[in-house]
Amino acid sequence: MTANRLPLKPMRRVLVSDEIIEQFKNLILEGILKPGDGLGSETKLAAQMNVGRSTIREALKVLIHLGFIERKGKVAVVAEAVRGGMQPREIIERFRENRNFLEMIEVRKIIEPGIAAMAANRHETGDLDLIRQAVDAMKETLGDISAFINHDYNFHLCIAQACRNQFLIEITRGIQDMLKKTQAYVLRQSHSIHHRSLAFHTKIFKAIEKGQSELAGKHMFDHIEDIESEMYTILKQANRDESNAN
Repeated sequence: MTANRLPLKPMRRVLVSDEIIEQFKNLILEGILKPGDGLGSETKLAAQMNVGRSTIREALKVLIHLGFIERKGKVAVVAEAVRGGMQPREIIERFRENRNFLEMIEVRKIIEPGIAAMAANRHETGDLDLIRQAVDAMKETLGDISAFINHDYNFHLCIAQACRNQFLIEITRGIQDMLKKTQAYVLRQSHSIHHRSLAFHTKIFKAIEKGQSELAGKHMFDHIEDIESEMYTILKQANRDESNAN
């Protein structure tokens, strides 16, 4: 099926990624879009739905993470997994239930790489000692989730303090509750992210210690993107487990 024949509706609001996801979900459920069907270019989809390319890109990213769509080269197509009896409706609902966690991850991807880069340029010796202590404490508490989460949060707060920007420090403190809830959800549900998280924290610390601002920002972004990917994996696995139980 070609993109210009898809029965897509123009969008009427700026923040419309949920509605775009809903439209594609319905097209898949109704069999209008089938496994292997291409969606067309982001430019054409954006024009047809009267939104920006970034909005289309964000919606497709979610659909890819949730397993409805996959990339074949530069082309987005309906995933073959849909043919295998996955439950799109339930996954979308589970995604919406956890949207606050996912939005917090988006906020972190915007803010924290910049904070890490600034910390690499502005840190003092005492800051490095505190960040190192947080990493060491995470290493010692890998088997204790509650303690690991507290040291994880403290690591990010120490980096914020090292950036010497009071506004960014207050932002980090202000989102503490939701940040910890997000970390707790992912760490308690995942069987593999703990060691990856510790490895990322170690790389971030070393880059800050050496004053490598660009690398510190990159490692921080990669770390948070890994959390985001794990979050989508958890949502898909929870849906598979529930389907098997039924």
